[in-house]
Amino acid sequence: MLTASPGIDNDWPEAGKICAQVAHPEPNSPPEPLWKRTTGCAIKFFTARPLHLTIKSIVPGSGTGVGPTFGADFNADRWQRRLVVTEVTSLRGFWLAESKFRATHQKFGANNSARDRFAVDLYANARDLPRMVFYGIGPHTSTTNLTNFRERDVRAGADVFNPFSAWMAAGGRVESIWPRVSGVTDAGLRSITTAYTESTAPGLAAQPNLIHYEIFGEPRRTHGKFQFDYKASFNVYQDHKTGLYTFRRFYVDGHHTFHPTHTEDEDLTIHDRFSANSTGKSSVVPFYMMETLGGSDINGEPALRGFSDYRFRGNDLALIQVEYNRRVWGPLGLLGFYDVGQVANRASELSFAEMRHSVGFGVGIWAGGKVWFKASVGLGSGEGRHTYFGIPSF
Repeated sequence: MLTASPGIDNDWPEAGKICAQVAHPEPNSPPEPLWKRTTGCAIKFFTARPLHLTIKSIVPGSGTGVGPTFGADFNADRWQRRLVVTEVTSLRGFWLAESKFRATHQKFGANNSARDRFAVDLYANARDLPRMVFYGIGPHTSTTNLTNFRERDVRAGADVFNPFSAWMAAGGRVESIWPRVSGVTDAGLRSITTAYTESTAPGLAAQPNLIHYEIFGEPRRTHGKFQFDYKASFNVYQDHKTGLYTFRRFYVDGHHTFHPTHTEDEDLTIHDRFSANSTGKSSVVPFYMMETLGGSDINGEPALRGFSDYRFRGNDLALIQVEYNRRVWGPLGLLGFYDVGQVANRASELSFAEMRHSVGFGVGIWAGGKVWFKASVGLGSGEGRHTYFGIPSF
């Protein structure tokens, strides 16, 4: 029998109580910094159940999306089940609608870390991105080649995750992707269809359904103040209709986190990412599925923050980032970073001598021992400065 989890069906009264305490703290209560009480109010307000407000970036360049999120728990025995439905829209006309049903269970494996559980996800999402930018393909594109296109896609699928031990987890995914790409007609924007063709932007002429298969492993280790997290995956994107856009992707993404002075008020992170794609003799990778560097990628992951979003696009990618964060007062912190990376049409063309560089600095907002919001300026690209705002999904 399915039952809703007790005590979390409606958090709005509790959220109101916490926010009231910010304005009118209880007499004789222990003194607490205003910023702590304000942070608690905000977090509770944006995580209340079953309904709360969500603020998130849909994709870089979309502006900030705002909309409702509904969440409900249906737990039974050792299984925990949760349904989340979200819809956000930005003032620039971008929108995202997604639903996800997750079922988790006590992990299957010995010596697992306490935070890990076996998980199965069923999901579907759709998004409309009316003004995306495209500079061409390869590591030597020019800003004068800037064009715009519209992208709409629908995805539905399932994934599974299991932590086999404290240092290793693995899983897989199967999903169907229905992409749609076209030019733009907005006044003042240069449409992709006026400057590129199928030969220079593969996938522009047609966008058939793709079936995506993925298997991945996640080795990780925490030892004292050092944390090591990696994900390595092998992906197949199958074009069952024409075969023209079938490709394979090997992907590695890793984070090394240190606390140089052994405190929770600072961290030094080294992030590395590598992606290599392969195709048959008569197939290509669609341009809208290629890797990008510059600003942030379509998933909001920062990469070469001194350049504009999506500045470089190619089949293969290599990236190394170093970032230092330090809390200096209350929730306020400072940060500095150095990024180096390159895209290429073939993995053999990746070269340290050809990599692009960017450096930058900024501020961060800390809560609970980690940075929840970042605002920074990227420099060193030779193409001006680029601002980055890391907005969490509240």
